[in-house]
Amino acid sequence: MAISESGPAATQVARNIQRVRKARQMKQSDVSRRLADAGRPTLATVVSKIERGERRIDVDDLVAFGRALDVPPVLLLFPLGEEDTTEVLAGQTVPTWDAFRWFVGEAPFPGDAGTPGGEIDPETGLAEWYENPWQEGAAPVALWREHAERVKEWYAVPTRVRRLRLDEDEERQQRARDWERAEDALRQTRNTMRMRGLRPPRLPEELADLEK
Repeated sequence: MAISESGPAATQVARNIQRVRKARQMKQSDVSRRLADAGRPTLATVVSKIERGERRIDVDDLVAFGRALDVPPVLLLFPLGEEDTTEVLAGQTVPTWDAFRWFVGEAPFPGDAGTPGGEIDPETGLAEWYENPWQEGAAPVALWREHAERVKEWYAVPTRVRRLRLDEDEERQQRARDWERAEDALRQTRNTMRMRGLRPPRLPEELADLEK
């Protein structure tokens, strides 16, 4: 019987731990050993209690179980492809994909349009614009993804230029121009991070001199 203080998220995690474990054809003792390897010693009997909802699972448990089961921890919360909807908060059931996107910073909470502003359209009754605090809160996620794309674009320059089938001199010049554009875009992203008070990620060795 599930303990009363367990909310829908904890209940979902417990159910998914059991589902993934069985899909991996692992025993609870196997999970116990892997949890110990992950720095979270947990008896097999405790794993059983967690799966039955008789023991609360905290954030450290969630991360450790993700490691032990070789699955992203977020999928223990939001089982994509297993359930169409998920009860995220008590009484708030939303599409699983929408819940997943909110959790990883890709979209606001499902159905949250934000705070209305501007004139109201008399035909639709909708505000002219909506201010959503979530966008500011999720800014680091978008910036880190953008940074990763900028670095990826820099590495892709030689291959992309080679496909143009230019002669040797033209290829060298085009490669230099494309690298310069990629580096400028990367600098801009890193400057935006700093303007927001964020510390940009470490650059790969090939780009270590970018900001010198």
